[in-house]
Amino acid sequence: MRSNNVVQELADKKTGVSKRVKIIIAIAAIIVIGTCAFGGYRYSNASTFAKGVRIDGVDVSGLNLEDAIDKVTAENNSFTIAEDGHETKEVKTSFTYDIKASMRVKMGLASIDPRVIFCKNVNYDVTLKKKSGIEKSADAIGAAVPDAQGVKYTEDAYIDYNSMTLVPEVQGDSVDFKKIAKEIADKKAADYKFTKYKMDRKKLISEPKVTADSLKDEFEFAKQYLSKPIYLNNITGTPYEIEPNALAKVILYSKTGPKYSQTGAQEIAKEIADKYAGSSLKVKTLAGYKILGNHALKINVNVDKTAESILNAAKSGEAGSIVTDQGAASAGGSHIEINLSGQSVRYVKNGNVVFTSSMVSGGPGHRTRTGIFKINAKQRNATLKGRNDDGTDYESPVSYWMPFDGGNGLHDAPWRGAFGGGIYLSGGSHGCVNMPPAMAAQLYNMIPVGTIVYVYS
Repeated sequence: MRSNNVVQELADKKTGVSKRVKIIIAIAAIIVIGTCAFGGYRYSNASTFAKGVRIDGVDVSGLNLEDAIDKVTAENNSFTIAEDGHETKEVKTSFTYDIKASMRVKMGLASIDPRVIFCKNVNYDVTLKKKSGIEKSADAIGAAVPDAQGVKYTEDAYIDYNSMTLVPEVQGDSVDFKKIAKEIADKKAADYKFTKYKMDRKKLISEPKVTADSLKDEFEFAKQYLSKPIYLNNITGTPYEIEPNALAKVILYSKTGPKYSQTGAQEIAKEIADKYAGSSLKVKTLAGYKILGNHALKINVNVDKTAESILNAAKSGEAGSIVTDQGAASAGGSHIEINLSGQSVRYVKNGNVVFTSSMVSGGPGHRTRTGIFKINAKQRNATLKGRNDDGTDYESPVSYWMPFDGGNGLHDAPWRGAFGGGIYLSGGSHGCVNMPPAMAAQLYNMIPVGTIVYVYS
């Protein structure tokens, strides 16, 4: 009987111990879960770096993520460049580092790190992998340790599409500062403590990235597809010329044949839009290209539709159009040219000179204004009125009146016995363009209202 009681007591004790162990385990589990939950909450909700935290040796205490990134980036963009026989130079580079994700992890880690919690300083390493800034950093390095005077610069081979020539590369003896920038960035990524670069110019000579030999196939392609410009009909009266160098942005080389770039066409169309909205415009005249005040052609170019027209012209080889919000702005290549130096009037129709006349333009104090205009009206048997330099008034009956710049215009001048030459220098008009009566009549019957007029010297 007593033996049974002993066994029961032992069983009861064992059961009690088991219950206590379970309770202890449960309490420990609750503590662990609570601690993890609290730690997870602190980790995920950390918004600033705790006091005493350093990233790659940079104190970021109390900073939010973006400010900490800026500070770490700034303090890891200072280097010195040493070169035998030269003074050590300091340089401030412009690298940006791909560290946002890793720094966010370190911010969360710092919030639960016992060392930080117990007020100890902690440094976390973050790999400073370069994100951007090679070009700007290379410029800064080049400014700090420039090439010597008289250095021969290395140049890549290229194709000049306008002259259709393959320009060979040039091997110089200049330093490849971009290579230095890349090496510094790589060394910084390997060790954040790296701050001193040893420079050996002989091992850093810039080499051509593009050679003439590598461009041979592309050059043959260019001769086939880019040897001629394309033209866009437009309101200036002369087709707008897209030269081959610009056209190369649209017709792209590939081994299987031309590829056509919408982006390139958009870029050219945007350039055209900017020109037509400006106060001056470059136009092609019989005397060459002229930049003239734009008094009549400030139009809104539809960039998207003009780009589409450029693409179609590039593909077909036919003329396209500069398209305004009102439609295609085309004058069929027709315009009047008033050459003040040559004292001549010419009418260009569809690209061909179909009319030429001598003239007398404005004299001293009344020079005929240069620029781009348009014929605003046509009137038979008009009387032109104004005031002479001596204060007297004048009235001049004309048979053919074609105004283009306020009160100035083309008209017949039956009172004159000669035209052209240097007459305008001493006996010029009050700003109008005087023409022989028969020639004024002929031009009057040829041109419509709205015809573009170029006046240039």
